[in-house]
Amino acid sequence: MTRTTLPVLAGVDLGTEFRSLVDAIAVVVPPLNGRIMVLLDDLPDSSARLDLVRLAVIVMLERKAESVATLPVTACYWNQIGTEWLISRAEPAHGFTFRNGKEHPRERTVTLADGDDGFVHVTVNGERVEVSPPSEQECRRLLGSEVRGTTLRFPIFPSSGPSMLARGDGPRELVLWRCGTPTVKFRLPGPVLAAIHVSESHYESLITLIEVDQELVVHVEGSQDLDVRKLHVPIDFHVAEETEHNLSPLYLDMDEPWRFGVYFHRAGVWWYLQWSAGDHITLERSNAVVHQAGRWPFHTNTDGAGHTLLGADYWYAAPHGPTWKAWHHDRHDAFIAVPPGEDVLGLANIGDHPALLTREGATVRARTPDDVRTVVEFAGPVVRHHELPWVAVQRSAHLIEILDIASGTVLHRVGTEGEATGRSGRPHLD
Repeated sequence: MTRTTLPVLAGVDLGTEFRSLVDAIAVVVPPLNGRIMVLLDDLPDSSARLDLVRLAVIVMLERKAESVATLPVTACYWNQIGTEWLISRAEPAHGFTFRNGKEHPRERTVTLADGDDGFVHVTVNGERVEVSPPSEQECRRLLGSEVRGTTLRFPIFPSSGPSMLARGDGPRELVLWRCGTPTVKFRLPGPVLAAIHVSESHYESLITLIEVDQELVVHVEGSQDLDVRKLHVPIDFHVAEETEHNLSPLYLDMDEPWRFGVYFHRAGVWWYLQWSAGDHITLERSNAVVHQAGRWPFHTNTDGAGHTLLGADYWYAAPHGPTWKAWHHDRHDAFIAVPPGEDVLGLANIGDHPALLTREGATVRARTPDDVRTVVEFAGPVVRHHELPWVAVQRSAHLIEILDIASGTVLHRVGTEGEATGRSGRPHLD
């Protein structure tokens, strides 16, 4: 059977004790239909025990439905559609309201809470089940078991979704982190030049641009029903020689059935690999200066001149005299002052308001029309998410932290410290 999505536990086997957790929780949830959107609290990690039980809830939902996608509540920007489930690691659950003003219903809310007796209480619509996960240390080991010992390199946020990619130990290896699920390794059929993870509707795929037999080829893990698999072109360079310098995002341009392609960055230049009617495939330099992920994962936001910043939730910003002007089609314009000596890294959001991310030396700040706050003190690269209020910093060869722009709080840690597993890490997806 060909899967249309990447499984929650892609390439990961957490053992019989974990499967027993899933079975116990499944008793209080009825069968489900279609693809489920699982909303997660975007709060600092509480404990590895709660994280493992939360993962068991996600796997249980995937088992009962066609498939699931996970994302933090901060990324839920739509009106309620009725397929969302909320998992809260606090009891009572923090309230959540959709864009149309409707509150998330109790019957599709799962709360997790540590009990004094060592159990974790899982509550769904008034029904409670008690489960006993392993120790905190063992849960932490299980959650990171498939990538332990792997070196992390060049993290990127290439899509609008809550996932991150990084290079692993070799030119063919990628590490994928998806919010709420275990980090996993993929070993691709050739050296990787660019990559993106997308999750939308019934599609979920890891899409990569790799070298096979002296050609650039688009390779897809997950949903195979994507036209970009037709893209391939001969090249006169070796991708393996370039994998020690960076990992390019792979942006998708799939708005038209008669023309589609991918953007990628190489040797300081953006390129466009395109298929057009008649099976014509071309590789040429992109005409745009700015490229970044759109809110819809199969669309790329571009700006030809590069004078305008493209922000989250359809905000834009550009210099305006001694300040910066941010605008939106249905919001009031905002003006943000940036002192001399600070470089503007990008445009983000804090709540419903625009914020400029700036840097002065090792200090990264978030500036709004009325406030300024320090996000992080860090001398190395700071990677910005284009839709979520996140930045990533690499603390060591085995640890990447994802921080909240508004508070500087570490929301997620992608860690690979410890002994290597000795496994190839490529998920078995057939």
